[in-house]
Amino acid sequence: MALIVAATIVLCCQSQLILETPHVVVSHHGIGDFKTITGAILAAPTKSVRPQYIKIKKGTYREYNLVYKNKTNLVLIGEGMGITKIMGNRNFYTGNKTYETATVAVRGSGFTAQDITFRNDAGPAEYQAVGLRLEADLTSFYICHLDGYQDALYVKRNCQFYLDCEICGTIDFICSSAKALFKNCLIEAYIPLARQHNIIIAQKREFKKDKTGRVLQNCTIKATRDLENMDNVTTYLGLPWGKYSRAVVMESHIDHFITPKGWIKWTISVKKPIVHRHPYFLEYKNRGPGVVIRKRVTWASHTTNQRIASNFTVRKRIHGDKWIPTNIPYYLHFSYTI
Repeated sequence: MALIVAATIVLCCQSQLILETPHVVVSHHGIGDFKTITGAILAAPTKSVRPQYIKIKKGTYREYNLVYKNKTNLVLIGEGMGITKIMGNRNFYTGNKTYETATVAVRGSGFTAQDITFRNDAGPAEYQAVGLRLEADLTSFYICHLDGYQDALYVKRNCQFYLDCEICGTIDFICSSAKALFKNCLIEAYIPLARQHNIIIAQKREFKKDKTGRVLQNCTIKATRDLENMDNVTTYLGLPWGKYSRAVVMESHIDHFITPKGWIKWTISVKKPIVHRHPYFLEYKNRGPGVVIRKRVTWASHTTNQRIASNFTVRKRIHGDKWIPTNIPYYLHFSYTI
């Protein structure tokens, strides 16, 4: 018991662990080096091999940010989720391609963010509207809020890690191809449009040799209070978006709002089904009222084998011990599988 209490104290005090003196400060009020985040990103050194710290003071920044490929090792540090907010509302309904709707898009490798909200506040009626698009390799997010509705978090490619984050949305709200691992995160579903259903994970792995996939470890999967009170919205853990899609949900709390089937196959229409050759959807030692293994779809799997599950940890799945910044304490958090 003493060990648990001590560890809890450590976990509660981990915000603002990135304490390095920032290279520049962004502030709406002019008390800093830049008034916009865009200005600070453009002024950052190119092809940096060392972290470049950008402190973003509290406020709502309604701007669209692109971290170019040559802007490597940028670190954005806010003042807290819901306190430092980057917001936009580009969306599919008004004529943008999904890829172009991102409020923030990152292509420069080694990107890190902490204590920031990334949001696309276009509503569900605007269809695809991306809050954050990630194409960079070795990116990490700590204590960030990632928010939208359809396609809220577009994890397009490469290796990504999320710790103690909140991810919210409706349809396919953690979507695309990347090798991404979410640990100790809150995954929360909103109310979609009428006659729509929610899908948390849409993973697009097209080739058997691809190392991509999605892992949720020790996460809490729940509905907003408004959605909890509705009995006409079906929510799935995920769907296979590619021929060899891969997703693992392990050691997580799954609330009652997840349908007992768990997973759903993707179809464009009744007349044009999608070919799913070998989707790999696995659950391991999950808990909560939404864990109804005997009613899951037959093409998803469940295991109690710790050896199998250990292949999807931070160390083995994304080799995080070799690249996650030491300021991000993934190794301190409780986990049933090490």
